[in-house]
Amino acid sequence: MVIQLTKEEQKLVEHAKGAVVKYNKQRHEKGGIDTIYAFVLSDSGKIYDGACLESTIGSGSICAERLAIGSMVLEETYKSKIKIVVTFDPVPAEKEYSSTPCGTCRHVIWEHGTPDTMIICGQYIQRENDWEFLPKMEKYTIKELYPKAYEQVKWD
Repeated sequence: MVIQLTKEEQKLVEHAKGAVVKYNKQRHEKGGIDTIYAFVLSDSGKIYDGACLESTIGSGSICAERLAIGSMVLEETYKSKIKIVVTFDPVPAEKEYSSTPCGTCRHVIWEHGTPDTMIICGQYIQRENDWEFLPKMEKYTIKELYPKAYEQVKWD
């Protein structure tokens, strides 16, 4: 699927591609493996990186999207808004669709974004000496991925 990217989206995708290669090289040097990465562009124009933090117990794992959002909130404020999220998922071969954020991440993106916050999902493959980014990417608004968002009930 060929998608149209705005200049801001293209800038974030290019940042993400460079960062995925950089972080994977660092991980491989220390015996690590490729992982899912997420990159957030806040309404301030700053970019925040996140990598999936895997744990031996499921509840200890933290998705890349939430790590990037946590960095945004730490460096800025809870009032900051997410404009764009880009995720890249390592795959052994091209898949029909890229992985989209999990349900918890969709909720956190909703809380820290707007209904128009854009989510761009892509795939990459490790080749012999480098990483290849597959041209097929998907693009969604968070409202498309999370159409019936949880809203906290406030009692009178």
